[in-house]
Amino acid sequence: MRKYLCVFAFLCFLTGCGVTDWEDLKPPDLTISAGGQNLSYTLGTFTWTENKRSVASDAPSLLDHVDVTNNVEAGATVSIEFAQEPDLIEVGVWEDEDVVFKKIAGNTITLPDEKGDFLYVIRAKWPEGDALYALSIKTIGARP
Repeated sequence: MRKYLCVFAFLCFLTGCGVTDWEDLKPPDLTISAGGQNLSYTLGTFTWTENKRSVASDAPSLLDHVDVTNNVEAGATVSIEFAQEPDLIEVGVWEDEDVVFKKIAGNTITLPDEKGDFLYVIRAKWPEGDALYALSIKTIGARP
C-alpha cells in the first residue's frame, strides 16, 4: 500500500510541475484606427476560457496602466475592429474615477470636437470571456 501511495504522490508532483503556456490564453487582439493611423491601446482586466483552460487577469488602475497617448484630430471617427467579433462592445470615458459605458453600433465612436485629453475604456464580451481595453487620446486641431 505504501508503494502505491508513493507512486501516486510522485505522479501528483509531476502533474503540478508541468509547464503550461498561458500566453496564448487571452482575449482577441483588436485594431483601433483614426485618420488612417493605428492607435495604441492597453489590454486591462480580463477573463478568458478556451480548450478547458481558464485565466482571470486583474490589471492595475487604467490610469496607471496606459503609457502611450495617441494624438488624434478632434471630431475624428475612431474605428474598433476585433480579430474575433464580440457579442457586445461598450465604450466609456474615464471621468472622476468612474466610467459610464454605452453600447456602440457599427464599431465606431466619434471624438469630441474640442481639444482635450481623454481616456477611453472599451469593454467587450464573448462567450469565452470579457475584457477591458484602455485607449488614451489627446484631441488636437479643434474643429471650428
